[in-house]
Amino acid sequence: MKKINLSNPHIEALEPYMSARRIGGKGEVWLNANELPFPRQPMSLDVSDYHRYPDEGPDLVQAAYAAYAGLQPNQVLALRGADEAIDLLLRAYCQSGTDGIIISSPTYGMYQVCANIQNAAVIDVPLTEDYQLDVPAILAQEGIKLVFICNPNNPTGNSFNREDILTILRFFEGRALVVIDEAYIEFCPLESLVSEMANFENLVLVRTMSKAFGLAGVHVGYLLANETVMAIMRKVSAPYPLADPCAQIALQSLNENATQLMNKQVNQISQIRDSFCEALADMQGVTNVVPSVTNFVLVFFTDNEATWEALIEAGVVARRIPHSRLSEAIRFTIGTIEEMAMVIQVLKRLS
Repeated sequence: MKKINLSNPHIEALEPYMSARRIGGKGEVWLNANELPFPRQPMSLDVSDYHRYPDEGPDLVQAAYAAYAGLQPNQVLALRGADEAIDLLLRAYCQSGTDGIIISSPTYGMYQVCANIQNAAVIDVPLTEDYQLDVPAILAQEGIKLVFICNPNNPTGNSFNREDILTILRFFEGRALVVIDEAYIEFCPLESLVSEMANFENLVLVRTMSKAFGLAGVHVGYLLANETVMAIMRKVSAPYPLADPCAQIALQSLNENATQLMNKQVNQISQIRDSFCEALADMQGVTNVVPSVTNFVLVFFTDNEATWEALIEAGVVARRIPHSRLSEAIRFTIGTIEEMAMVIQVLKRLS
């Protein structure tokens, strides 16, 4: 059979994003995808209208999330995960082969992947030595339509200086959108930029229910923006952005009891994280533990390969990040008390 190659040339050369599930692994303790370790409680779903398309939005979910985030419903767009929000922003604002975006690596890889799909230029302004934004270098860039800032940042786990972000927002007013990815914001709510929405027309927030809400399998995300941006986003979003079962689960997860449980579990994870970091602090073979405000921790080792092999042998599936600055690091999602104790025992035996 004759091979037919009809795709765009730049897609042929594209390196896809390697998600935790795509990378895979074998083990009993899964600490590689920044998921919540606590199983969800059963929910009752109404299947009576499954023969109909879901309502556009859906409006109830957007209104519920707006109330949760402290915004108006017309400032919220519910989507199939935060990744769809990133993709839609690239498609709506970056002309293929002409416009560019700024990222600050090491950071979440989907910004670059979505830009590559759109054939938009990617300008990487690396984080400083202490994993903060290099503001002067960011402000020096031209031809930019989108500035992506993951705050708190994945994979480093730290938050950025708020005044640095505000400086970037002010500089790019009327020039570019500044997209703050707040996927992990429930673990450090005071770091959110949502209160600045009224002050900056070019501020866009990306949120998800896959992390703190423990709904990774449901895959519901949100784009938060002012009306000028939202009018554009409604033009490019899918006609039915959420499947009805996902909408029902999201809606139930936003009621008062569910959000109280979420906050309780966030506090549990934060306490387990801090205990885990304390145990690592003086451990032989650990060279650096990046201070984290998320549900994961980036740890550097003197012998990363030996550490990785020991974890695999013990059935622990963690995550290595393909970035030159992180070649000696392993990222650990924070699991249960028992799971993190197991990791500590493996590392102690190794040291």
